[in-house]
Amino acid sequence: MINKILLVVLIIPFSAVANEAAVELQKAPGVMGFGNIVQIIAGLFVVLMMIMGAAWMMKRYGGLGGVSNADLKIVAGISVGQREKIVVVQAGDTQVLVGIAPGNIQTLHVLENNLGTGDNLTVKPSGAEGSNGFMNHLKQQVKKRAES
Repeated sequence: MINKILLVVLIIPFSAVANEAAVELQKAPGVMGFGNIVQIIAGLFVVLMMIMGAAWMMKRYGGLGGVSNADLKIVAGISVGQREKIVVVQAGDTQVLVGIAPGNIQTLHVLENNLGTGDNLTVKPSGAEGSNGFMNHLKQQVKKRAES
């Protein structure tokens, strides 16, 4: 008997609160106004522009900056296919000729005479003179490897 009385005493206040909430819901307007919709769209636009601006800044200024790659630089590079490249990478004082393909990076040659970096790097034209110089160098390296 005491359980039933206690249950009734507990339920009555909650039903009163529920009736007040129902009355509040009935008073709220059912349709949002044009001004509210414009405000929501403008807010979303501002948030999207902030995200795009942050992504641009991360790309432009090198991300979080926690990792320093001052000792690792790409000195020169050339594309030899649709998805293949040959690049000269400088790690400290050593320069390495590296072949890059999808899913594969391979050391082609460790350069004995370092290429210049920055302002003193000269790019040879891709005509006969530039390709013959590379061919001659490649032939010399193949001969060296064949002898050893």
